[in-house]
Amino acid sequence: MVSEEQIMQILGLGWERFVDMVVVPIENPEMLWSVTPLIIAVLFMTLYFGRYKQEELGWNTAFGNTMVFLFVAINLIKEMYYDAGITSIGGLLDNPFYLFLSLGLAGTSFLLMMITYFHKIPQKIAFFMFSAPPLNVSIYVIMTMIYADVPADAITLLAAVILLIFILILTILLKITVYTLIGYHEELAVKMKGGIPSQDQKVERKKRHKPVDDTGAKLKVKKEED
Repeated sequence: MVSEEQIMQILGLGWERFVDMVVVPIENPEMLWSVTPLIIAVLFMTLYFGRYKQEELGWNTAFGNTMVFLFVAINLIKEMYYDAGITSIGGLLDNPFYLFLSLGLAGTSFLLMMITYFHKIPQKIAFFMFSAPPLNVSIYVIMTMIYADVPADAITLLAAVILLIFILILTILLKITVYTLIGYHEELAVKMKGGIPSQDQKVERKKRHKPVDDTGAKLKVKKEED
């Protein structure tokens, strides 16, 4: 039985590893070239779904997102192949851990591609797993293992979960902010146009304020009157 003290100790180690992982790009500036596209992808996808809240990710987008592990694997193999400016197969064989990691990433990518291609898991689970935050956090954790020798253990997994929760909270707050600002500007535009709503606003209003079907209630009242 794990005691409360042990749990707090594990959480403390997870938090320390989380902090270490966050500062890796600062200590390894070359990592910024790989991390920046991940941040941009999460930011713009969040802005998009904040604007079009009623839309979902889609199986085709989820399928495309699963290929990101393959791209990282290819990039890692390239780094080992051109290690120290020398192009040789020996660079791959001299780094067995990274070689197996690259092959594992490529295999994982193909497996996830097949899962999404044949729709083998429930839609809502797939759309969450293969959305930008979970995938990019996974890639980021792998990058910290490559660039900063962060150990692949349970503490790193816990730190990755903390990082994912942190990113999800930020994206939810950003979506709420974007949706609120857009709603305010739409209402302001309606007022400036003399209260005449656009077609998109009419559709949105119909979704928000569906008419109540009171036919049954009217029939009941009529029968009672008879």
